[in-house]
Amino acid sequence: MNPVRQPLNLVLLALLVLVTAAGVLLIPADSLVPVHWQLSGQVDAALPRNYALIQMPIATLAIWLLAYAIHRWGNSGRGAHAAAAIRLIIPGLTILFLLIQLLIVLTGTGVALPFFRRY
Repeated sequence: MNPVRQPLNLVLLALLVLVTAAGVLLIPADSLVPVHWQLSGQVDAALPRNYALIQMPIATLAIWLLAYAIHRWGNSGRGAHAAAAIRLIIPGLTILFLLIQLLIVLTGTGVALPFFRRY
């Protein structure tokens, strides 16, 4: 089976779309949204709302396309271990991107998070 079309991956994708849509609806269009933080929690980069919200869906799409290309055109002799790794990497990175997107949306809407400081 195609590793991209696993049920867990599709649920994670739906959550990413929902979080992104919530960001579009809740964050004012003209606001700068924090997208990068220092280790101390201080914001050191911000982007306009639309650019900030499109980053994680694009990163997810790129990873999914790469996994599909490996599955479709990769070396068929690579064995079951490589296929199992792809089945773990896709949801793992999608969860990471989903969490980052959630942080971006929460900080963009003004929710005070305990570790991050305002811009």
